[in-house]
Amino acid sequence: MPVKQRIYQIDLLRFIAAVGIMLVHYLYRGFKADNLTNLSFLELSGEWIKYCAAFIDLFFIISGFVITLSVSNKSVTYFFKSRVVRLFSVYWLCAFITFMVTIYFGAPRFHATFGQFLFNLTLLQDFFDVERLDGAYWTMSVELRFYALALGYLILYRYKKIKITTIAYIWLGLSVIYPFVQGNIIVRVLNLFLMFEWAPAFIGGMLMAEIYKDKKISLKNSSAIFICFILSTFHRMIYAKMAMIIYQETFSKPVIIAVLFSVYAIMIMVILGRLKWLNKSYFLYLGIMTYPLYLLHQRIGYIIFNNLMGHFNKYLILAGTITLMISVSFIIVKYIAGPLSNFLEKYLGLLIDYFLSIKWVSNSLKSNKLENLPSSVSDK
Repeated sequence: MPVKQRIYQIDLLRFIAAVGIMLVHYLYRGFKADNLTNLSFLELSGEWIKYCAAFIDLFFIISGFVITLSVSNKSVTYFFKSRVVRLFSVYWLCAFITFMVTIYFGAPRFHATFGQFLFNLTLLQDFFDVERLDGAYWTMSVELRFYALALGYLILYRYKKIKITTIAYIWLGLSVIYPFVQGNIIVRVLNLFLMFEWAPAFIGGMLMAEIYKDKKISLKNSSAIFICFILSTFHRMIYAKMAMIIYQETFSKPVIIAVLFSVYAIMIMVILGRLKWLNKSYFLYLGIMTYPLYLLHQRIGYIIFNNLMGHFNKYLILAGTITLMISVSFIIVKYIAGPLSNFLEKYLGLLIDYFLSIKWVSNSLKSNKLENLPSSVSDK
């Protein structure tokens, strides 16, 4: 199985994860946990749907897997341009849509200011305690930090040919230590960049990428991935304890373990080629629809619920909202995302190339000045 071959099963998994998270919000959290809507659908899924929140780990495993493959033989400039464009082009569009819907239809539960909107465009809102335009944006902050780490690795690789798996093992080692020293101020600062709560999922994906490239699984890699699973479970258990206090809710430890085990196991099966029968090219659109679907569904979905409840059958509202979210996501990736990304890539590329050319000219001038100096001076 060639490394460059697209793995369409991952596109399917992304879509399933996004739909799962959407259902967690619509059928459980919005009404039961967060009081963001009065429309309840608990009778449809009981409270079992809440365990699909573990699909966030699947998102991060996939991200670790994909980014590890994408940094291979890539320049710093290429990675920066391609990832920034992919991350921000659709994000900015979805943030604008969410802002406009909030302004015109969000009251009384939801509000947004123009300043808040502008700050959210930077994806730095969590670092400056600015309210998120949509609750789902917290994962974007985590992804942004992971991209920054990947960029840092590429810069480091220019000077020191270190394998990315070595970085993964160092990160894993720090993650194992973290629960025992998390109160230390230095560790707390490190956590801002290394996000130890979610690191096991990213690291697991990184190690799975190495398994995929080597087409075999070693005792070392399998043991490290198992540690990632244990750490992911540990952090989800902590979240469950907090949720029990905040939401007055109970969580089953065996179910949490089973869901997370399934998340890790299905990714291992995919990369080892055990699910080839699912490798269908038509899953590609499902994969790329995942990003706008995830960004758009939460706040806009609640706003639709709040505006239409009492006027239509609630199950019709639910089905219509899910259909609308998926349809809008398809329109974005089919007709808007491509031209928008090309536009940004073109002008961002020109901007980056311009700054690089300034640096090159500056270095060249310095070099020429040294060459023209008398030898007694230049030798100094």
